[in-house]
Amino acid sequence: MIEQGTPKIAPEIIWRFMDDSAVVISPAGGNVRVLNGMGTIIWKMLAQEENTQSIHQYLVTHYEVSPEQAQQDLRTFLNDLTERGLLVW
Repeated sequence: MIEQGTPKIAPEIIWRFMDDSAVVISPAGGNVRVLNGMGTIIWKMLAQEENTQSIHQYLVTHYEVSPEQAQQDLRTFLNDLTERGLLVW
């Protein structure tokens, strides 16, 4: 199960959208992350403060992915962003 709630982009994070990707920078850690197309869509939804349920539903509706696979992939992605200090819950 995906953690319920609305993760927020950490306040100090800088990001820019470039074509079909997003560049995410953590000034404190000096980390730069380039997100692929799917990651960029999720990031845009996070920037609009969408909750995890609506992001999950969007992925299932717009991509050929099972609800279980979307849940697993979304959880992995959000956990990675959280561990890198890019998201707060």
